[in-house]
Amino acid sequence: MTVADIQSQLDEARFIIGQQMARIAELEAEVQNLKAGLSAHEVLQSIYRNSASESARIRAAQAALGVESAPLKSVEPPLDLVAVKSPEPLVDVVTRQRARQDFLCPESIDFKAQSLLPAGNRSGNGSNDQDD
Repeated sequence: MTVADIQSQLDEARFIIGQQMARIAELEAEVQNLKAGLSAHEVLQSIYRNSASESARIRAAQAALGVESAPLKSVEPPLDLVAVKSPEPLVDVVTRQRARQDFLCPESIDFKAQSLLPAGNRSGNGSNDQDD
């Protein structure tokens, strides 16, 4: 092994040691930030914003997602409406609607009486009310 080979290995070792020391300083600064009273959410934000590792960024973003965007929850109805009236029997509805129609259009009463019942039976009960 020559002196040149040894010198190149020393230069390479110095370069690697320099890189390692820079990384150590970076990690120490990150540890100080973590110990500086940051909340868990702020730590996750700093990781997913500044981390070089893609997998670390993804994990930190997934963990922070629950805090940054609240889950959807059901919303109470704006009005507290409750039906208090029981359903009206159909017979009553029909009677009420017929009375309303007769009030609004009195001429329809005569029309119904003339056109709907057979000529000899005006009452609709099957008996003949007219004198023959």
